[in-house]
Amino acid sequence: MFSRFPFWLYNAALTGGAPLWLSYYGARALRRRASWSSLRERLALRLPCPPPPVIWLHCVSVGEALAGQPLAQALRERLPGARFAISTTTDTGQARAREQLAWMDAHFHFPLDFPWVARRAVASLKPSLAIILETEIWPNFIRACARQGVPVVLANGRLSDRSFARYRRLGRGMGDLLSHFALCLMQSDADAERIRHLGAPAERVLVTGNLKYAPPDAAERARRDRIATDLQRQFGLGDGRPCIVAGSTVGGEERIIAEAFARLRAKPELRACRLLLAPRHPERFAEVGRELQRLGWTVARRSQPRPEDRQAAVLLLDTIGELAAAYRWAAVALVGGSLAPRGGHNILEPAAEGRPIVTGHHTENFRAILARFRAADAVWQLAPGAPAELLSALATALERLLTDPARAAALGARARATWSAETGAAAAAVAALEARILPGIPALRAIRGD
Repeated sequence: MFSRFPFWLYNAALTGGAPLWLSYYGARALRRRASWSSLRERLALRLPCPPPPVIWLHCVSVGEALAGQPLAQALRERLPGARFAISTTTDTGQARAREQLAWMDAHFHFPLDFPWVARRAVASLKPSLAIILETEIWPNFIRACARQGVPVVLANGRLSDRSFARYRRLGRGMGDLLSHFALCLMQSDADAERIRHLGAPAERVLVTGNLKYAPPDAAERARRDRIATDLQRQFGLGDGRPCIVAGSTVGGEERIIAEAFARLRAKPELRACRLLLAPRHPERFAEVGRELQRLGWTVARRSQPRPEDRQAAVLLLDTIGELAAAYRWAAVALVGGSLAPRGGHNILEPAAEGRPIVTGHHTENFRAILARFRAADAVWQLAPGAPAELLSALATALERLLTDPARAAALGARARATWSAETGAAAAAVAALEARILPGIPALRAIRGD
């Protein structure tokens, strides 16, 4: 078992880096009392352990937690007697999971992948099934599950160019790891081909689509409605002044966006337009606010409501979990992580709202999604170019969509239609689990809602 995977090297690297990890989490715990609980969870010293049978769903952060929601809810309906536990790697993902998946029986930070921690975590929780979202491949966790007879399923799997290249360096050792996945449910044919190339058994690889296309449930729609109304109330959105919503921006992008926005505001017909910026990482909120102020803008911050917020030209969404609702007010949605070489971010939330979408050239992390949208003429993707060319192209795209409502509406309608046509991934994933996995797990087979 795992004979070709270099566990000794992997664990030596983990052990060598242990002082850094423990110092980092320890320092956070000293600053924030809640981080003590996080640290204990990451060391599997205190995990919530609901009674069996337990389905353990693991997600990295917010996006994966949202993607896992429709799958978890579909399984809950199919397995009414099961308990559900969700782990996340990031604090933001954990906060979102506790909010949106409050019905689950256990929420905790994913234990660090040290051998003894992984063994303790699996032994404590005693899952009947572990489902990993996207490409969270933790060798010691997989080995601990295999040794305790817990099937592990990769759901909504994808392999970016960077991940594929990194995993290929492991050679046949990667195939050994992947052979211990009971099932690999991939987003696209390209993802399926890549994971087979890495050594996953071909008969265990299926294409079930992208769970991120799934429409929000009633509770999530109600939550977004409340947030959208609150945003409207605070900032005066929807009053006729067009608003550009720039979501999931990363370092280096805010300056480009702000300069393009300044060009638009210099035009008489666009003098009233506004910009709402939502940085990707919470730790950058203050930094982005300061940069915008250095560029000469008065910034209204979502976290610090003031009466004059309705008059501000630049709005900073410095909160977590509100971007999807903010897209509702976008005359144009600009999806970040794509102007800078960061692989892009998900365009599906503005597409679901029927917003016209602009994205940069760097969208490698969402290649299959962008291919579908480009084929349907449902996204405006900027061509690669030098910084000055990129700034000019961005300003041109935004100007044309803001000054041509019919063109913007048609682009948004095609985006909505493309999103709507791809919403069957949760049902496909559950069907695959029903056919391939659940019959072999006695504890879950006994409670199926047949």
